Amino acid sequence: MTTTFFGVQIALKLAFEHPLRAELADLATDSRTSTSLIAQRVCWTRIAAALEGAEKLATFGTWDLIRKTGQNDYEEWASGLEAMAGWPMDDFGTNGSHLLVSIIFLVVGGSNADLTLGDQCDLPERDWQRRATYAQLFAVPPMLNFTNVLGSGFYIAPRPDHAGFSTAVLTGEGFEYLAPITG
Repeated sequence: MTTTFFGVQIALKLAFEHPLRAELADLATDSRTSTSLIAQRVCWTRIAAALEGAEKLATFGTWDLIRKTGQNDYEEWASGLEAMAGWPMDDFGTNGSHLLVSIIFLVVGGSNADLTLGDQCDLPERDWQRRATYAQLFAVPPMLNFTNVLGSGFYIAPRPDHAGFSTAVLTGEGFEYLAPITG
């Protein structure tokens, strides 16, 4: 069976006490316990609603849609995001205020979910790093047919008890894949 990977990651500049941080932390916890198809749809609808307008706070981001070999990319992103959860506070830099928000999906290749992802991600290269593109991508999960979803994840980093990533860390080694968001 072929699989398709969809991933989006964005750095939001949010003060430690910003209410969106706590809301996203709660949603990250809820996403891990939402196992039925209905619970997944409800949770992803809540995540999309929470992220509506968040692209205005975005500084850096990346996203990808990879067909046929999605399983490997899904596992790579998931393991990296899980490992980040255990990083010590020093690894996030000093005086940081960026929250890294990540969404990952693995879907059956050629399925309705795959076609939906293809439709939403079929964008000219000049628009890939625009704020409007990230708003569009954050709205995708509730559109998916969850019977075709093989895996999904919603992650935030750092943990809620850490201040945030510094700009120096997000523009440094290990984060070269993040690009400035425009428009």
